[in-house]
Amino acid sequence: MHGRPDRSRTTACGGVSCSTLSAGVWRRLPAAAAILLFIAGFSYAQPPEPIKLHPENPHYFLWRDRPTVLITSTEHYGAVLNRAFDYKRYLAALQTYGLNLTRTFSGAYCEPVGAFKIERNTLAPAEGNLLCPWARSDTPGYPNGGNKFDLTKWDPQYFRRLTDFASEANKRGVVVEMVLFCPFYEDAMWQLSPMNAANNINGIGPMPRTEVYTLKHEGLLAVQDAMVRQIVGTLKDFDNVYYEICNEPYFGGVTEDWQNHIAQTITDAESGFTRKHLIAQNIANGSKKIESPNPHVSILNFHYAKPPTAVIENYSSNRVIGDDETGFAGEDRVKPYRLEGWDFIIAGGAVYDNLDYSFTVGHEDGTAEINAPGGGGRELQRQLQILGRFIRDFDLPRMRPDDAVVKSDLPKGVTVRVLADPGQAYAVYVKGNDLKNLAMELPAGQYKADWVNTKTGSVDKSESFKHDRGPRTLEPPQYADDIALRIVALTRQRKGLISFNDFEDGGMKGWRAAGNSPGVTRDIARRGRYALKTTLDRGKDSCPYRTEVIGPQADIGKEYWYGFSIFLPDDYVPDKIWEIVAQWNCIPDYDVGEKWRNPVLALFTTGGRWSWVTRWDAKRNTFESGKREYGGEREYDLGPYRRNIWTDWVVHIKWSYKPDGILQIWKNGEKVIDQNGPNAFNDAYGPIFKMGLYKGWTKPETRSDAVNSRVLYHDEFRMAGPGATYEDVAPGS
Repeated sequence: MHGRPDRSRTTACGGVSCSTLSAGVWRRLPAAAAILLFIAGFSYAQPPEPIKLHPENPHYFLWRDRPTVLITSTEHYGAVLNRAFDYKRYLAALQTYGLNLTRTFSGAYCEPVGAFKIERNTLAPAEGNLLCPWARSDTPGYPNGGNKFDLTKWDPQYFRRLTDFASEANKRGVVVEMVLFCPFYEDAMWQLSPMNAANNINGIGPMPRTEVYTLKHEGLLAVQDAMVRQIVGTLKDFDNVYYEICNEPYFGGVTEDWQNHIAQTITDAESGFTRKHLIAQNIANGSKKIESPNPHVSILNFHYAKPPTAVIENYSSNRVIGDDETGFAGEDRVKPYRLEGWDFIIAGGAVYDNLDYSFTVGHEDGTAEINAPGGGGRELQRQLQILGRFIRDFDLPRMRPDDAVVKSDLPKGVTVRVLADPGQAYAVYVKGNDLKNLAMELPAGQYKADWVNTKTGSVDKSESFKHDRGPRTLEPPQYADDIALRIVALTRQRKGLISFNDFEDGGMKGWRAAGNSPGVTRDIARRGRYALKTTLDRGKDSCPYRTEVIGPQADIGKEYWYGFSIFLPDDYVPDKIWEIVAQWNCIPDYDVGEKWRNPVLALFTTGGRWSWVTRWDAKRNTFESGKREYGGEREYDLGPYRRNIWTDWVVHIKWSYKPDGILQIWKNGEKVIDQNGPNAFNDAYGPIFKMGLYKGWTKPETRSDAVNSRVLYHDEFRMAGPGATYEDVAPGS
């Protein structure tokens, strides 16, 4: 019958295949090692990738396997170039408040004391305290103390400090935005730069400050390129680094061609790296719509981005958008910067960096009294920690700006921002006083609404409710200036779950590929946004017969519940070549002479019909007679499959090769199989679940029937133990 694929005859597929290893090799492996090889397919751990755009929602980062937003209150960019600054103490302060970004300048630019009316400016080192990439020469004459620079030599002390800074940040979960260049706003800044001919022994840089960042001067451009390559090479192994081309390039004569050149220089410098880093470009103060962003640039940074128009205008660029510097908001050092941060992040931004003047030499813990045109200090740092905790509670890859769900007429001066995963979660930020009621358009469901105090982090009011659909009016508690609202869908608690994957993280965490690797798609989903997509093309794929994922293992003698859903698209036409879309397979006991066998339980779609095949054998060796002989097998034909709908399956089984076995299977809520008695092999290790597509194209000489390729989808996989029920694993319940 069509339920008899002979696994022992398969060949290598998608790398090393378990079926190609000789029985002798398997026999020499410890049993646990054999299982690990079967599951892992001989894959090796890779070093962590640098922070990158999230593959499922590029408006956010993916860092260390977590969706990430960067929220911080950072010193004025001199932590590395100012040798008097204790960056370890500073980074420890960021860690204390859960702040996960610092912005630092390379040293090609610094400021004179008193610039911009900033007192104790970390970007204005005291005499003799400037460190930069270039080494000092033997020639005296640098205006802020010490000798002039030699632009052909690197300063080892600087690069030791830079790498240690990145390393210390790494330990504390802090990302480093490495700002390579900055325009010279005034002649006083240009007069301190090592790139000025007056400050180096190489005769480089005789031009005015407004021509430093152009393509006009080849000699200076070569020095800049070399510095970029040296820094990029030095930091290549850090996963907590990305590069900004130039701070505020809309001042001081910086040209777009020069910025594109530096972006290309970074890209070329990393072309041989396996670990490539993101590139940021500072676009404007406030906002500016970018029509054609540089393809090498992944982060669009803005300064003083309030209101967050920059997010709204550039969201379609599918890049991270940052509010990378704040300031000039009056004497209040806390409120305006809290408001700006919440407004920007809930609008859909992923970087908020408050420029914090409480971090100075001698006060690297953020306790200095501020006498500068900006905010900061411990109270603001604590309040930004509340913002970070609030936004990270959501499933960020699924969140999108959706202010249209607000149906209220808002009082004058009040704005409401919404990030939504429709029907599942809503992050809401209210800025402005006197809001009495907030009407939100919600799908039918049960919800919990928490009003969160942005100053204390406390939940000032909470309510749970059942909603039919349409607008739901919520009443905030008393508040001043701003308040946040978290709305989440309430779902029934499922008992006894051992494994669960609805692929809503956008990946296949917990699964391993067998043959070709399936992918996760937003094309269609049983529930939520994502599902597993399986494709198999006999003529193109490296493995012509298998695209599956390998999941959890069970134990013989124990009871389990499984649930999953399968979608067969319209082009999934009947085909006579056997095909398995879900199965439980077992590792042979090679120590007693067993070989590979058919699945112990499998779901087929062969010939346009759903069918299940179950097998069992109480013998210690299924091959003891010299050939494969099961104790029994049975096929259940459940009739034609339907296309373009999700078919839900629930399996209740007690795995046993004895008479006490149980097998019950439901299709779309209807019990279709109820079998008592044996249903397993007498193996040392129990069945392992797989889903995807395993098709009878294992032999090249086998002719195709109706198709040469297949596409199908799986979703809502759950596995539970003996204390569970049907409802605990059923898809969509």
